[in-house]
Amino acid sequence: MTRDDVNKLLEQMVERAGSRVALAKEIGVTSAYVGAVLLGNREPGPAILDVLGLERQVQVTYVKKTKKKQARQLSSN
Repeated sequence: MTRDDVNKLLEQMVERAGSRVALAKEIGVTSAYVGAVLLGNREPGPAILDVLGLERQVQVTYVKKTKKKQARQLSSN
């Protein structure tokens, strides 16, 4: 699920609650925080994820360093 999918679910919850203020009161956060999540300025935290029935999963990807980064790292050791 993408961040856009999460925002769509959150927008639906706001509509069901009647407003950002109403949803925020219902889940114990500020309406400013709900707005910031919807605008993409903040990540959804536990309160929002819980109400959406979601949990955060983080995936780590490793990539090969560029030669410039390798050289810098060797010179600092």
